Amino acid sequence: MKEFLNYGDGPKAIYEILKRQIIAGEWEPGQELKIMPLAAEMDVSIVPLREAVRMLASENLIELRPRRSPIIARIDVRDLVEMNQIRGALEPIILADAVPRHTAKTLKACEKVLNRTEKVKDPWEMVELNKDFHLTLLGPSRLQRSLDIVSDQYDGIARLTQFRVVTHEHQLGKLHGEHARILDAAKRGDVAAAVAEMTTHIDQATTRAAKELTEAETQDELSVTNTA
Repeated sequence: MKEFLNYGDGPKAIYEILKRQIIAGEWEPGQELKIMPLAAEMDVSIVPLREAVRMLASENLIELRPRRSPIIARIDVRDLVEMNQIRGALEPIILADAVPRHTAKTLKACEKVLNRTEKVKDPWEMVELNKDFHLTLLGPSRLQRSLDIVSDQYDGIARLTQFRVVTHEHQLGKLHGEHARILDAAKRGDVAAAVAEMTTHIDQATTRAAKELTEAETQDELSVTNTA
């Protein structure tokens, strides 16, 4: 039986708990999420639970199926690559617009998030801080439409993938170092260097995540073969 935290009685609270459990790997990809038993286990009514499930489905964390129980979404490497291609195309452009607009106050906000990432050991917190760092760094940009698109890429399957990557402890320091180099360039007002560092950072993140997912898929296939 899964452990549930205090969730109140709203769909949003239920959604937050289920999302964290999915991202943390407590639910396996392809596993059925049976609404009535889960509602009983969580001691909530079916209505807010169904709404929470719809919210998770909108982030591609759950797959809805007509007249059947929803399942935990399977991760597709192609989806991951596409999401990071969107980031790779937009974030350097947004950053180039943001760097000249940074102030001492906004740079201090970026540094505050960066300093927290240096100390964090919890993979879930690192995933949250990774998003916070990028969006804080890009925040001064006037390109709001592009910012909204980029922000969307940090939810759903992308966060699940990031969680899996940063569970490897050595990756925590690597991510911090890459972020530090981007911020250093932004502090100097060096747009070209900041953009170059960001481009490299996203490319490397894509490579790491694709490798992690590919290895996980291979391991799953081996497990199925060995139990067949």
